[in-house]
Amino acid sequence: MRSARGTVTRVAACRLLVLVVCPCAFADTLVSADPPVTADRAGDEAGDEAGEWSAGVSVAAITPQQPMMLEGFGSRTRPAEGEATEWYAKALALRDARGTRLVIVTSDLIGIPRPLRERVEARIGKRLGLPPESLLLNASHTHCGPELKMTSTALEELSTQRQRRTIEYCKWLEDTLVKLIEKALAGFAPAQLSYSHARAGFAMNRRLKNPDPRRGEPYLNHLNPKRPVDHDVPVLQVSWKNQARRAVLFGYACHNTTLFVNE
Repeated sequence: MRSARGTVTRVAACRLLVLVVCPCAFADTLVSADPPVTADRAGDEAGDEAGEWSAGVSVAAITPQQPMMLEGFGSRTRPAEGEATEWYAKALALRDARGTRLVIVTSDLIGIPRPLRERVEARIGKRLGLPPESLLLNASHTHCGPELKMTSTALEELSTQRQRRTIEYCKWLEDTLVKLIEKALAGFAPAQLSYSHARAGFAMNRRLKNPDPRRGEPYLNHLNPKRPVDHDVPVLQVSWKNQARRAVLFGYACHNTTLFVNE
């Protein structure tokens, strides 16, 4: 996300967004703590009157075609050895009655590097006139995805091969994201929006005060069930008229690290 001064903040990394494009029957299985609010009932709160929303979606696989190091495992010594599932980027494009457009992109990545964000927004802005503030690129912050850093750091020296593979992947990823967004914007059709909230309880606060700050950091990366945690799951559902499909966008605040170092 961008602040008023145009700098990239880390808000998107704190709450992952997941976009699911699915048949109607699957979407109906979502459990909600509150009754859904549609554009018919919400009035100004949900946007314009019913029938004045348009939406489009698109999906693209972003799985690397060659082995790459996993991002987020600093002590890992070898590249990924296979894949359990495809990695995806998904785009949801929305347009209200006034013609204002918004594109939300979710991705199975640890983050969106600033240069990648700037190149994608520049190309989309030039081709389709979408302003930067109308494009949200969100990463799930998975630690099971490819590394995206292209230069060595004080923590790690990158080999020439690693740098080359990352540069090649990021260029391919940029082209894929641009095509993904273009397809979503080209697919506008009359739609109905509804939103609600659910709850998921698996997130855990991992910020524990160090009992002896003279040894190490003031706070430890350790489970702390007594501290605050956000279990809210906001849900936005999009349904199209005369089409047996729905898109469900939901968010959840967690640090989704699931693998061991060399698993």
